[in-house]
Order: sequence, then structure tokens, then C-alpha cells
Amino acid sequence: MGAVNTFRLLMQARRNQWLKPSELEELQAKRLRAMIKHAYDNTEFYRRKFKDAGIRPEDIRTVDDLKKVPYTTKNELRKNSTGSMIAKGLDLKKCLVTETSGSTGIPTKIVYDPSANDFSKAINLRSYIENGLTLTSKWAIFGDPRHFQKPKWFQKFGIFSPQWISAFDPIEKQLEFFQEFKPDILGGYTSSTLMLAQAIKERGITDITPKAVIGTSELLDPCTREYIDSVFNVRMIDHFGCVELNRTAWECSEHAGYHIDVDAIVMEFISDGEAAAPDERGEIVYTGLYNYAMPLIRYKIEDVGIPSDDVCPCKRGLPLMKLIEGRSDSFMQAPDGRIFSPIIWTLVMRQIPGVGQFKAIQERKDLIRILVVRDQAFTEATAGQIVHDVQEVMGKEMRVDVELVEEIPKDKSGKVRCAVSKVAILQ
Repeated sequence: MGAVNTFRLLMQARRNQWLKPSELEELQAKRLRAMIKHAYDNTEFYRRKFKDAGIRPEDIRTVDDLKKVPYTTKNELRKNSTGSMIAKGLDLKKCLVTETSGSTGIPTKIVYDPSANDFSKAINLRSYIENGLTLTSKWAIFGDPRHFQKPKWFQKFGIFSPQWISAFDPIEKQLEFFQEFKPDILGGYTSSTLMLAQAIKERGITDITPKAVIGTSELLDPCTREYIDSVFNVRMIDHFGCVELNRTAWECSEHAGYHIDVDAIVMEFISDGEAAAPDERGEIVYTGLYNYAMPLIRYKIEDVGIPSDDVCPCKRGLPLMKLIEGRSDSFMQAPDGRIFSPIIWTLVMRQIPGVGQFKAIQERKDLIRILVVRDQAFTEATAGQIVHDVQEVMGKEMRVDVELVEEIPKDKSGKVRCAVSKVAILQ
């Protein structure tokens, strides 16, 4: 295991992306059957779940058959992640044990055995290499220090060796690092990249010029993309994934959608309990195809996306998904029943002069609290305009409280989410 295995898997993954869609479907189905059998034979959790549903591994032959399998919820993962969901005979001391960001307040442990960790790195590297990363690129990544891994032997020679930057570091410390390091590739949290871009523009800094900027872990809305593009003079690339399954989809330079890593995962889009049609919004449900230490089958990640049957001009066989709309707890429901994507907050708030940063928190169905960091254009009328513009979109029944703050609090992971709802959406 280790570097040699990762490079072998990387070369295989780079070849896979050019397979025909039918060949990728066959590869995915083969890996799915192997994972289903393994999970049934080697984990107490999935053996019980399958038996309770009255199904056996041989009942799941294709992706379409997965609908027979009950969902795995975040709460189930939280309760069983280092117990009944772990494959029997696994030595945890030899595994990578990491945690989700814990936006619910309760982080969940995720286990990767060495083989799964190598595979995960290969899939992640593929999406970077296809967007400009080379063996010796100067590469900087914003992230959560809890997820930083010790460099491998080859990284000490500068090969695929990212410099990790804590999202919690003060902006002055970050600027000092970037002006000295001058990365070729800048990746990581989109909110951290945005705050860096804002600081660069405010200070008139001209010597931080990455060739590629790659965002991940957070919703990339059109206004944020446009701002980052303008500061760094690039077309930003967006990646999608989660701690539980790492990289799962990514943009290429064509920006025609997000290529789904179907050689690593199955990504279902579920609407009202059924598979969403192309161009229809659906909740994302994952099945992992390589982590035999902790299988995840039909795992509800609580993100929302839109499947696509478009073909990317790049000619890769990896299928596409369209706009990623963020976590389901970022969606909000107005008193009249209408449901709003988190994207509406950027569309509304970015049009209001005086708003530097913001965060919308739905406390009740008829109450939204908006935290605002002022910029130089803020006036006494700004708060009133925020209330007016939000009510224009969400209805006069929605009470809007505006609170001025010095900074927007980050999640425990270091991310900054622009929208969070504490209210369950009623269909």
C-alpha cells in the first residue's frame, strides 16, 4: 500500500474517465455487486438491514436494484460508525480515522483502511490533475486542521505536496503565507478563498496569481464565482464531495456541469422517494464502491443536486450533474409553503450595498435572522432594505431580524455557510 498503490490507482482512474458511458456503467455495477456482498458478509449493520428488508446480496445486480435497499441515515452512521458498520476483523490502529465537520454539533467518525485511503487519494488527485495540477506544482489548500495528514515520503521531495492552510488562521497570516509561497494551484474551502480574494482586492495586492483556483466543500454561487474569477483572473473550478466519501464530482475546464466519479461511487438523486428525472432537483444518496472498511450503502448525505443527461464537450465518459444546491438544511420554507434554495440569499444580498458578509438563519417558519458584517457602503437605510428585499422574495409574513456583527461565526470545520435552517421542511 502507499505511494506506489496510489500512483497505480491514479493512472487507472485517469484512464477510466475516457471510457464509454456503457463501459463505466459496467465497471460501476461490477464494483457495486462486490461491495454489496462484502457489506452483507462482513458488517453486522448491513446484514441486519438487508434481512429486515427481506433482501439478499444477489438481489442487487445493478444500480437500479439499489432502490430495494433502505437508506442509511446520518443518525445511523453517527451511532454505528465505529461499531456495527465496521467490517469484521478490521484493525483500527492501521486505519485513517477522521471526522465529519459536525455541523449538527455531533461529529461522526469515518474509517478508511489503507487501501481505501489510497483509492480516495487517487480519485481526488484525478480531479486536480485534470484541472492543471502537475507533479511539482506549488499547491496550497484551505482546510480543517483536523483533516490534515502527515506528508508521505514522496511529498517531502515536492511531489503532489500541498501546503495546508488552516481556515481558522487570521487573514493577515494567510496573506503573509501566500505572498511568500505564491502557489500555482489554490484549493480548498470556497468561503476561505472568497475571504482571501476580498483581502487581496482591498489591499491592492498583485503578486498572488495562481494558475488555477479550485473550490470545494461549500456551495459555490454565481456571484462568489464571478468575484473570485475577477480577482485571480481565472475561471474557478468547483469540486464536490464530503468527508464520508471524499471527492464525488468535479468540473472540468468546459464548465458544462460536474463529472460524477462513477468509478468510485453511485450517486442517486431522489425526489419524493423516486429517482429524479434529468434536470429535476433531487436529494443526493450515495453508495461507496471502494471503502471496504466502512461500507456506506444508500447513504443520505443531505445535499441536493440536479442530474443531467447532457454530454460534456470534453468527451469524458463520466456523467454529469448540474447545479449543486447545497445541504438540505440550507433550504428554507416560507410561511406560504414555498421552498427556497440557498442560492437565493446570494442573489438577494449581493445586490444590497453595504453588505460585506452575511449569514441567514431560519429560526422559525416565520422568522429569519440575518447576521451582517458591514462594508464601507453601509448606511442607516441598509437594514431596512435587507428586510424589504427578503420580504419581497419570501413574503410579508416572514419576519426578518437584521443583526450587525463584527464577523460571521464559522462552523466547527472552519467553513462559513451563508444559510442554515432550523426548521424542517414540510412537503
